[in-house]
Amino acid sequence: MNRTARLVQWSIIFGAATLFIFVLYLSRPVTLPLAFALFLMAIVWPIQQKLDKRFPRWVGFVTCVLVLVIAFGAFFGLLALGVLLIGDGIGEYRYELDRAYFSLLSWAAANGFPVNVPNVEEMDIGPIVGMVAGTFERVNASIGLIGLTFIFILLGLLEIRDFADKLNSMPHGKPILDAIHQISHKFRRYIVVRTFVSMLTGLLTYLFALVLGLDFALTFGLIAFILNYIPFIGSILAVIPPVVFATVQFDNWLMPLLVLLGTSTIQIVLGNYVDPRLEGRALALSPLVVVISIFFWGMIWGVAGAFIGVPATIAIMTICSQYEQTRWVALLAGSPIPNQNQNGSY
Repeated sequence: MNRTARLVQWSIIFGAATLFIFVLYLSRPVTLPLAFALFLMAIVWPIQQKLDKRFPRWVGFVTCVLVLVIAFGAFFGLLALGVLLIGDGIGEYRYELDRAYFSLLSWAAANGFPVNVPNVEEMDIGPIVGMVAGTFERVNASIGLIGLTFIFILLGLLEIRDFADKLNSMPHGKPILDAIHQISHKFRRYIVVRTFVSMLTGLLTYLFALVLGLDFALTFGLIAFILNYIPFIGSILAVIPPVVFATVQFDNWLMPLLVLLGTSTIQIVLGNYVDPRLEGRALALSPLVVVISIFFWGMIWGVAGAFIGVPATIAIMTICSQYEQTRWVALLAGSPIPNQNQNGSY
């Protein structure tokens, strides 16, 4: 009977988790901006807390909103600039890209790959450019969720102080409030480390392209900086533009291969060694859990889900570590057991 009850219990848990994931997938137009809003609110919450102690509440609220607006504007402004610069490069090297694509198809056909090689005069890379442009359009469409995200942020920042007071007054509210403080601290450290590593990745990519004499070196550094905010996926995407342009700029295959090896080495070393060491035990997710979380949330919420996958997993594991019944989940994921003497104040 005990074994049967345990089986029924785990079946209910599995069914509830599956249903919850399905609901997240169907409700992604709402749950995705809500997740981003909670993530950003957790980062700027300490600013509002400190300002509320010295100034009227509207000062902290307006300051946090301005900080987020500036951060969003800088990020998407740089992203749009990178897209425009790549577009200019495609236009400048249009003929060379056509020739390189034709050469690649000819090589594939000569080595037995089932490809159709058109005449070089009829060769047009337009469909590929259109596909790339369509990809960027889908990315820009996801940016349309920013409006709803900011609505959630505005409403949340207005209510966050009252919400904290309510949790403090509840008998079991303090563990939840402590978990929120820890999540906020980890999110801030995650953003600081991610920004530093992204800047270092962009700088090294720029210097590497500059040393090799690769055109648009600053553009490739900028793209590497922006895309590095998306773990793993962004690192792969950042390698493609410099390799493609090296292929059409130089008349041999040695330089494109060198660019591939160099940019990949930068991404691998910084992403797999420098980044984890800087994050340290504050985040303490195993590499396997990080990879799974990126692909899991990316499967549910798309590219934006891959971006927020690690913070979402950090939040879940932090909450699990607060309770004895779920602490084993946090331990399996690599999260440390919270210090029982920690009061959660920063």
